[in-house]
Amino acid sequence: MRRGLPVPAAFVIPVTTAAAVAGGEHLDALGAAVNRLVGDATSGPLAVRAGAEVSLPGAFESRLDVAPAEAVAAVVESTRGLRVMTIARTLGHDRVPPTAVVVQRQVDATADELSGAGAATSCDPVTGEAGAVGSFVWGIRGDAVMAGTVPVLKLDALERRCPAVARQLGRDLLELEAEFGKPVELEFAVERGSLWYLQLRLFEVADTGVSDFDDVDVLAMGQPGSAGVGEGRLLTDVDDALDAADRGEPVVLALGWTSPSDASAMVRSAALLTRVGGRQSHAAVVARSARVPAVLSVQGLEIADDHVVLAGERVEVGEWLVVDGTTGRVGRRAGSD
Repeated sequence: MRRGLPVPAAFVIPVTTAAAVAGGEHLDALGAAVNRLVGDATSGPLAVRAGAEVSLPGAFESRLDVAPAEAVAAVVESTRGLRVMTIARTLGHDRVPPTAVVVQRQVDATADELSGAGAATSCDPVTGEAGAVGSFVWGIRGDAVMAGTVPVLKLDALERRCPAVARQLGRDLLELEAEFGKPVELEFAVERGSLWYLQLRLFEVADTGVSDFDDVDVLAMGQPGSAGVGEGRLLTDVDDALDAADRGEPVVLALGWTSPSDASAMVRSAALLTRVGGRQSHAAVVARSARVPAVLSVQGLEIADDHVVLAGERVEVGEWLVVDGTTGRVGRRAGSD
């Protein structure tokens, strides 16, 4: 807001107060703040989300279209427990940081044919190649895009329908990267052709070296999500993957999409495959932080209990697969069964 960027009207419940509000205190002050927010020219539904000192993508609750007091309690409660601690450690933190809570006018990404949501980075988060890249969906809220539960489009889809919005997004990404001295990611929404920024985070691009895929027969391609090559036995069940990891067995975990509860298995796998999702999704962020190679939106990926189909090729659970998260290739070692 201070930089003059398009950020929806909001107020912040600070770290020192959020837990008390979640416990039922300061409700009169919360109500007054909500009344001031919805009483202005930008009135409408409210979004309630965490605002921690450091970003833990996918770890904390976000609530849309709900009563703020109930949502604050849910957001604060989401900072506790094994799941969020697993994500925090994966992202390099020895504790879960205390969180403030942001109460904000909710942008309607489903309003019309010029509305949608997405996320974009100032460079390729997998390879570090310069230039804005991102994932976007028309008519879908941002929580589904970031959760990786819907098929996504590249930013050129935004450019074709809303060229001015795409140009502004590209300019702001580059200016913010120059200001912070690090690559940046913006979660954003478009409402009736107007651009709004919802979250900002900084990130590092991992140096994983050159991918070695010379003796692998490629079965399918997908979107690179986390760099490097990983290989292991194919599994499609999170609990089975955890059991295999306990035995020290390398696993390629294939899922339709991921949820925060899958993080424990994801970070202990040799590689990850998903049927939908983009490289800005929470699954991709967690995989990159854990240095787990990942390929997302794998072409023709169908998942059953005892097998998967990769671009028409049946692969049984337990077969050995090789995953190149830098280039998006999935295959078998040449000559293997």
